[in-house]
Amino acid sequence: MANYDPNDPNKTTVRETYVEPVEKRSSPLPLIIGILLALALAYFVLTRFMGNDEEVVTEETTEATIVEEDADADAVEAEVAADDAEEAAADAEAAADEAAAETEEAVEDAAAATEETAEDAAAATEEAAEDTAAAADNAVEATGEAASDAADATADAASDAVDATGEAASDAADAVGDAASDAADAVDDAVDNADDAVVIEEEPATTN
Repeated sequence: MANYDPNDPNKTTVRETYVEPVEKRSSPLPLIIGILLALALAYFVLTRFMGNDEEVVTEETTEATIVEEDADADAVEAEVAADDAEEAAADAEAAADEAAAETEEAVEDAAAATEETAEDAAAATEEAAEDTAAAADNAVEATGEAASDAADATADAASDAVDATGEAASDAADAVGDAASDAADAVDDAVDNADDAVVIEEEPATTN
C-alpha cells in the first residue's frame, strides 16, 4: 500500500468550483421580533440600572452603553428592514394592480368578442329565417299556380268532353231522325208499290 504524501508536488490536486450562494430574500418578521426583544431587554436593563444609581459602577455603565448602541444598531436594521418590506409591499401592490388591469382588459375583450359573435349568429339566423320564409312563399305561390293550372286544365277538359258528348248526341239524334224518315219513306213506297201490283181479275161468264 502506497503512502500518501501531502507535500508531493506530483500529486493531483482536486480543484473545487466555488458556487456563489443565491441570496434569498427572507421575511423581515423574525428580524423585527428579534429587534423588539432586544429593545425590551435593553429597556429592562436600563430601567434596572437607572433606578438604583448608588449601585451603578463604571463597568455596568459601559455595558449599558454597549447594549444601547447595539439596540440603536438593531433599530436601524429594523428600520431598513421595514423600508425594504414597505418597498416590497409597494411592488407587490403595483404588480397586483397591473395584473388586475390586464385581467379586466382580457375580460372586456372576451365580452366584446362574445357579443360580436352573438350578433353575427343572430344576424345569420335572421337571414336564414328570411330566406326560408321567402322559399316557403315561393313554394306556396308555385303550388297555387300549379293547382290553378290543373283546375283550369280539368275544367277545359270537362268542357271539351261535354261539348263532344253534346255534339255526338246531336249527331246521333240527327242520324236516328234521318233513319226514321228514310224508313217511313220506304214504308210509303212499299205500300204504293203493293197497291200498284194488286190486279183484280174478273171471272168469265159461263153459258149453259
